[in-house]
Amino acid sequence: MKILSIGTSTKNCTVAICEDTTKIAELNNMSGLTHSETLVPSVEKILMDNELSLDSIDAYAVSVGPGSFTGIRIGVATVKGFCLAKPKKVFAVPSLLALAYNVADFKGYIVSCIDARNDNVYAAIYDNTADTPEMIGDYISDNVQVLLDKIAKLDKKIIIVGDAISLIKEKLIETSLNNSNNLEFADDTHNIEYAGSIAKAAFDLEKRGLSTTGELLSPLYLKKSQAERELEEKEKGAK
Repeated sequence: MKILSIGTSTKNCTVAICEDTTKIAELNNMSGLTHSETLVPSVEKILMDNELSLDSIDAYAVSVGPGSFTGIRIGVATVKGFCLAKPKKVFAVPSLLALAYNVADFKGYIVSCIDARNDNVYAAIYDNTADTPEMIGDYISDNVQVLLDKIAKLDKKIIIVGDAISLIKEKLIETSLNNSNNLEFADDTHNIEYAGSIAKAAFDLEKRGLSTTGELLSPLYLKKSQAERELEEKEKGAK
């Protein structure tokens, strides 16, 4: 299965083409330009460089969040547009799961975390002692201390991956987890989203029959955007 995968939920605008789990090519762009400026040109370039077209692609995979609200919308809208032109099977990959696949060789618990600002995180805990990362419990969208309390209860080796690592390290100093031999952190190169990892997650979703369509594809938001929250506050104040 040839997969065109897209990731726009972090600062990295990432595109890849994979054959099952084998990466054919990947482009990563952290130039500072907006994802709306870089995504479609990146897709066009990776297809052209590999002498492919959307007709050659069997499925699309896209990270659906959580993460940057604007970035997620761009990625989802782009895949929806591709499906209008060239309908394919679609895999909606949570960005936290994509981060877990960055360190899928680690055997133990993978804690994926994204900085949600103001000491808050988006996070998920995956048990990766079997073949694929399996999420434990629910997604976390809360103060970082809530995540630390959950990590403290884990009974296997743990790796933390994602751009909230610096926040977690800062808070760990105040806990019994500090200097734990069971806890390690992914290096900086693994802490952003990569389209190759999105495709690997999509391949495992395919084996479980978890695909969707362009029409049904939707973002995974764990909280409302700042604009939505501000609008609600204005509406409350007007009553």
